[in-house]
Formats: sequence, C-alpha cells, structure tokens
Amino acid sequence: MKARTNHYVFPDICGLAKDVYEKEFIAEEKSFSGNGREVGVEGIHLWYQSLEFHQKRTWLIENNAARVQMNFNLQGKTSFYSDKLGKVFVRFQGGQHNLMLIPEGKMRLQWPAGERTEIFSLSLSTGFFFDTLPDGHPLGRHFEKGVDLQLPAFMSLRNLPVTPRMAQVLFEILHCEYEGHYKKLFVRAKTVELLLLQLDQYENLPLPDFSSRLESEHAEQMHQVKRMLDEHLDRSWSLKDLAHVVGTNEFNLKKYFKEVFGTTVFNYLHEVRMETSRKELCKPGSTINDVAQRVGYKHATHFTAAFKKFHGVLPTKLRAAL
Repeated sequence: MKARTNHYVFPDICGLAKDVYEKEFIAEEKSFSGNGREVGVEGIHLWYQSLEFHQKRTWLIENNAARVQMNFNLQGKTSFYSDKLGKVFVRFQGGQHNLMLIPEGKMRLQWPAGERTEIFSLSLSTGFFFDTLPDGHPLGRHFEKGVDLQLPAFMSLRNLPVTPRMAQVLFEILHCEYEGHYKKLFVRAKTVELLLLQLDQYENLPLPDFSSRLESEHAEQMHQVKRMLDEHLDRSWSLKDLAHVVGTNEFNLKKYFKEVFGTTVFNYLHEVRMETSRKELCKPGSTINDVAQRVGYKHATHFTAAFKKFHGVLPTKLRAAL
C-alpha cells in the first residue's frame, strides 16, 4: 500500500514569540490515531507524539533554516529520509536517542504500518546550541560543517540508549505546570539538562570494539532482559538467572547489555528502581514501606539510604515537601 503523506513546515525557532507557544492535537484518522503536543519558546521547539499508524505513513518536513534536533525515540521505529541525499540517513529503534544537525531543506519522516510510536523531538536554533557549547568544542565544529555543506551531522555514529533520567526530564517538560515566563525558564533549563545528559553519556562511552558485530538475536536477548527488569522491579535478579531465561551466558549478558544500553545490568536496574520510586512516592497515599517493597527492597532502611544517595534527599523529606 502506498504511503500517505502529510506536509509540515517547521516554524522559525528564532522567531517564536517571547511567550510560550503551545498547541495540542488529537488524531482519529483512518491511517493513524493518537495525540501530540507542540511547545515552543524562543530558540526551542518541542514536538511530542504518541501515535499508532494503521497504514504506512510519510511526513514531509520543510526546514527553512538549519536546526539542531535532540531526538528521543521512546517507542516504535522512525526513519529520516533526505531529499537531497536521496536516501534514509538515520533510523531510530524504540528506546534510542541522538543529537543531530538537520540542514535547511526538505526531509521525510517515515513509519511502517502497524507501528505505535512515542517520540520527543526538541529542536534548537543553531544560535542557542552553539552558545551553549564552549568555544572550540569539537561537536560545535562538526555541526558548523554540516550547516555549511547543508548536510546532516550527528553527535554519535550509532544511536544511544535513552536513560530513565532522560525520560523523566522529557515528561517533566511535557507536564510542566508553570505558565508564561516561568514556563519559558523551565523549558530552557530542562533542555540544557537534556543536552548535558546526552553529551555526558556520549563522552563517557567505552571505545567501540570494532571486532564485535552484535547480531540481531543477541540484541533481542538484551531487550528481553531489559523488559524483564522493567516489569519485575521487586525481584532479586542474578546475572545467572537472567542469562538462563534469555538463553545466553553471563559473559555475553554483561558484554552485550553494555553494548546495547551503554551501562551495566545492575546499574540500569538501580537507576530504574530509583526513578520509579521517586514517581511512586509522589502519588497520594503512597508509603515509604510500600514503595520500597515494590522496587525490590526488603528493608525500608536500605531503601532510604539508596534513595538519599541517588536523589540527594531522604524519602521522608520528599513526602513532606509534597
């Protein structure tokens, strides 16, 4: 079936009003359904979509100026096609992010039929981005060449895993309760925080092992491990147990999990437990003991110590503040 095409002219980020621009949409069409939101402040534009594509879909995007895009593909597959290059220049899987220079001109976003997507894209004006980096930063020089050549450029040659902290910051922006000038300050501060998280993750990645070619079977095993950890935070896992369930060994589990997600199995589990517990504690009626049990701590004192070390505040202080 031929792909249906939408047309979107990207707004002038530098020309956005000094106040916050917001627009929400709900789609109930034959080819796709779901909801989304745009949030814009001077120099920054956020696009969020949670859509299910019933048919193959293409969106034609016109960029009247170069921009830097922080793309967080939480769910589903997305392909970026360049009209100038005549080919797809990057593909995102669920749970991946990257920082990209999108040149002036036309490009197309493509989604296959039967795809459910959840995507955050934060676009920065080149002025905002270059002002944020220190003079002479190698990524800044790399993106400047992309602007001059009107070609895409990337922070990382391979997409990186979205961390729980990145996802949390994204949803903080989406559900910000400030208004007016304070919302503008909040969006700008959180955007800089996300940029910091992206750069820090990239600059601290281990050097790639070019002799290693991760097969799709191994990658799927690692995503299965991640799903097990996410869905059963209350369980006491061992590397041996996890490896056995997905049909691999401990050595491959440690090696491939870090290659796919950029961190160790237990570092990932700890980070998810801490971010989940913070969200649970913010819910009315929650107790520290119940939350500790739900995220795998038998003793509330051990949970309290871990929470304080990770978040810098005691759970009791967080509850009192709420």
